[in-house]
Amino acid sequence: MRALRNIALAWRRPLGALAIAYALLLTLFWRDVAHLATLWWTSSTFTHCLFILPLIGWLIWLRAGEFAKLTPQPWWGGLVWMAGGAMVWMVGEAASVALLRQLGLVLMGQALVPIFLGAQVTRGLIFPLFYSFFLVPAGEELVPPMQHLTADLAMFLLKLSGIPAFLDGIFITTPHGYFKVAEACSGVKFLVAMVALAVLVAHLCFARWGRRVAFVAYALTVAVLANGVRAYSTIWMAENWGQRFAVGADHLIYGWVFFALIMAVIGWSAARWFDRDADAVPIDAAQLGRAGTASPAIAVACAALFLALAPMAWLWVDVSRAQPIAAVSARDVAGWRISGAPDGGWRARFDGARARADWQLMGPRGEQIFVTLARFPHQREGAEMVGYGQGAVDPDSDWSWSDARPPIDGFGVDHLKNRAAAIDVLTLYRVGVGTVTDSARQVKVDALRARLLRGDERASALIIAAPLHSGAGGRAAIAALVQDAGGANALFRRLTAAP
Repeated sequence: MRALRNIALAWRRPLGALAIAYALLLTLFWRDVAHLATLWWTSSTFTHCLFILPLIGWLIWLRAGEFAKLTPQPWWGGLVWMAGGAMVWMVGEAASVALLRQLGLVLMGQALVPIFLGAQVTRGLIFPLFYSFFLVPAGEELVPPMQHLTADLAMFLLKLSGIPAFLDGIFITTPHGYFKVAEACSGVKFLVAMVALAVLVAHLCFARWGRRVAFVAYALTVAVLANGVRAYSTIWMAENWGQRFAVGADHLIYGWVFFALIMAVIGWSAARWFDRDADAVPIDAAQLGRAGTASPAIAVACAALFLALAPMAWLWVDVSRAQPIAAVSARDVAGWRISGAPDGGWRARFDGARARADWQLMGPRGEQIFVTLARFPHQREGAEMVGYGQGAVDPDSDWSWSDARPPIDGFGVDHLKNRAAAIDVLTLYRVGVGTVTDSARQVKVDALRARLLRGDERASALIIAAPLHSGAGGRAAIAALVQDAGGANALFRRLTAAP
């Protein structure tokens, strides 16, 4: 109550309305809120997000003295912001892209500030509002390129050290060990956290935009190079002091302790170029422009609620049309024979598939092919044809993506490995009666189009995999099957056709 009395009278009602609006927004979109909180708490890549909300509160507190000179008022213009956020959320929901749903939720949360407090206050909160984008758990898509970059940096340093090493994708073989640049070692988790920290430091410690951009670029460059040094050092220690010591050092030394030191070095080395007083007030109320004419508070609030609910109501309508899913059975190609279920120790993963079949084809020249066909009635949470954990690489298995092979008939081929074997994989998708594609992004676009336009949402995924035996098989075997079938599109139609 004492804190409430300290708030200026002009601010009490707008802040109360804003608090109610946030409570309603978080309640309406509780599923996305719960997903966000779970990722922040359980994923080491996004643990830093737990500190973003307190930092935003602190950034607002720094501006409190200047805001006391202003009078908040509702503003119709904030509804455009709200409409944009609602549209992004609808696209994410329709395409089953959690990242877009979460981004849409953050945008709608940002929009409540101009809606209830007005444009003048919003201009003073531009940076805290922008900083709230770091609440969205983005960056996982950087893992594969960062794995390759880390492996290349480690190989470069190993050569400089005179340690003989062989690189195969993200796997490094040395005289005394076999190493994999795993997802956790890619450096993405530190890079994502470094972006958030570097942007905050650039805002607080620099006044010139050129120096801000240069500092963020410098911090990210050092973070990437440091992760390469980390991977190299682990391998070097394993070569010289043994695997057990290297693993222990990697866990004890090269965790957040190492990267905390890197962050300290970055801050110390850039301190001489800081050109903003640490005690400087972030904003000047006199420079935030005119307040303008106030909009009717109740009308604006009702319009904001309508915009938040409209996409949800539209997508709640049943659009599956109860379209039947065709049965799945093993099918062959002329010159190739079905030889039972795959027995190579590898298995694709498709959670939520309505129908699935796995079989093996033997070619006329002794080729061995594993085939997996999965059908989905639509793309929904828990039943997505593409997404983390779906497809050729089961995260619960010992198989890992290693590299990309040259394409076949225009479609990409992935190289997978574990400690004992390797396999090449061609993955093809189709949504409704659309075109065959190997792109997860295209699948999301096709699913989005089908759902919003009430089209055919049924989807099929076809995986063609060939193990490597003493250097034979693999991509060459897949290419032979595609050629005998008359092309990748003809192969897809043949193997996915209803019996």
